[in-house]
Amino acid sequence: MERRLTTILSIDVVGYSRLMEGDEAATLSALKAHRSHLIDPAAEAFGGKTIKLMGDGALMEFASAVAAVSFAVTVQRDMPGRNADVQEDGRILFRIGINIGDVIAEDGDILGDGVNVAARLEGLAEPGGICIHRSVRDQVRDKLDLNFEDLGEIEVKNIVRPVRVFRVILDETAEAFVPAALVSPKRSPKTRRLQMLVGVGCLMFAVFAVWSWQHWVPRKANVDPEVLAHPMPANPSIVILPFENRSDDPQIGYLAEGFSTAITTQLSKFPQLFVIADSTATTFADTPVRPRDIGRELGVRYVLSGSVHKSSDMLSLNAALVEAETEHTAWSDLYEFSAPDVFATQADIVQEITSTLEIEIEKEEIAALRKRPTDVSEAYQLFLRAVAKSKLLNTASRQEAIELLKQAIGLDPEYLAAHIELSGRYLSLWRFGGVDDPEKVLANARRHLSLALELNQTDYRVQHRLGQVHLFADHDHQLAYSAYQRALQSNPNDPEVLYDMGFLRSLMGEPAEALDWNNKAKRVNPRYPGWYNFNAALSHLFLKDYEQALLLAKAGTSTYPKSLPPRRILVATFAEMGRLEEAQDEAKKLLEIRPDFRISTHRNTPFLHQADEDRYFDAMEAGGLPK
Repeated sequence: MERRLTTILSIDVVGYSRLMEGDEAATLSALKAHRSHLIDPAAEAFGGKTIKLMGDGALMEFASAVAAVSFAVTVQRDMPGRNADVQEDGRILFRIGINIGDVIAEDGDILGDGVNVAARLEGLAEPGGICIHRSVRDQVRDKLDLNFEDLGEIEVKNIVRPVRVFRVILDETAEAFVPAALVSPKRSPKTRRLQMLVGVGCLMFAVFAVWSWQHWVPRKANVDPEVLAHPMPANPSIVILPFENRSDDPQIGYLAEGFSTAITTQLSKFPQLFVIADSTATTFADTPVRPRDIGRELGVRYVLSGSVHKSSDMLSLNAALVEAETEHTAWSDLYEFSAPDVFATQADIVQEITSTLEIEIEKEEIAALRKRPTDVSEAYQLFLRAVAKSKLLNTASRQEAIELLKQAIGLDPEYLAAHIELSGRYLSLWRFGGVDDPEKVLANARRHLSLALELNQTDYRVQHRLGQVHLFADHDHQLAYSAYQRALQSNPNDPEVLYDMGFLRSLMGEPAEALDWNNKAKRVNPRYPGWYNFNAALSHLFLKDYEQALLLAKAGTSTYPKSLPPRRILVATFAEMGRLEEAQDEAKKLLEIRPDFRISTHRNTPFLHQADEDRYFDAMEAGGLPK
């Protein structure tokens, strides 16, 4: 939390609801055009920073009152020309209020009376007008060639003392102040032709400078390697933070989480990008961390954040892509859409990001982005709830996820993602126990995998699940290896595929290579779950690096006290080291957790080579686990 004195600007669309009701598509299109061609370039030119976007406006911060007023006048003087060919009832007009005040900066937002006063001043402005606090007038009156009208002391809502308000008079003096090319030619007097030419030249230079800042500086920001927790990848690198739910509706919370997950998944498929895993990004939810700190911890150059808000039957989404080290906004946008357009909006955001980062994508990839995973909104909501349950990693939550996924498939039998997820949940129940009929559960896992293969066998998630079934159920290591390879060709950034490839290579008798894959998984998932160390511990055991195996396995038992894999590794490691008493202590703890555990029915380490299985199983037996 930081307290500071700053210049706050509030800008709002007049009659936004009326405009949306009259012609929603035209209104949104015009707003995007005004923002991309006028507001954003002007903000860049005058050093403005957008704090947050609302459906009908924005809150901005400027380093000085002069910059804020210069921006406001530039926008308001250009709007009549931009509205010249628009019917009067469809014209977009802005109101702007500016204040200098004390604010509290927290989690990328600014709060306090200084912000409230700016909002009240904006409400006092007439359509197309600007109202400013006396403190702003005092700062600019001797610096800017503008005229002001004193509106006197005005009482405003939720502010204890009356506010002294001034109106910026948008007369010929103000028109002369605006860079000439930003003034509609119809309003420019002939006597100012020379001034216009000079202005055009200045504007061209400014536009070039802004373009250079947006398209060059973020790529070249020098980051001291000493401040990075991980080396910066050569390719553009990004983390997609969880989108914030700005409504009280929990269903919007699932939708917001689904947005960030879907964007992460889509971007991770591009080999030209390095994408941090969703499970690491999720750990930054509801945490006030600056983009620079996130970038340095994760070793990435870009941070995408966003929020979702529900208004009536429409959804509003704000998204911003920030160059982490400079904290410069490389791209941002506001999307208004209905629930059926969720997937199209996700695709729009992905395309904007790839375009901003200059990633070329093929027509087939664009078509794949645009393909809807399901046409049934309720099925998608059920899927999102099931995924949230699955993340809890226990038998009860897996069972709940299964029921939700079955409902989703009942609504849409061709819902690919739901079949993949349901197959995975059944496979987890079979692998980790807790069910009365394990063979029936495995049969269900195979059935939904088969349905997923029929729907789309090229999807990397299908190939990943196929590899898991080949490994754990069929004990066919080569087929599993081929499936994982196909998955990684389609998505080189997925941490679970990378981790599973490492585990597979360990079971195939390649522990050193397994550690390489494990480290790759940890790199894209820096805040990785503790069970990533289980595979690493097993690999170190087979390399006879016993101390490292013990270190990682003990870390696993500390994080997951009731998890069996790290305790099995501890038993086997202590036994091979000849420390049988410690091995037996760990065996006792394991049997307290799972009294029915038997080495002969253990399904989670299907070794390729009999010698490796004998070595591991004999060590567990020697350590005190029942055969």
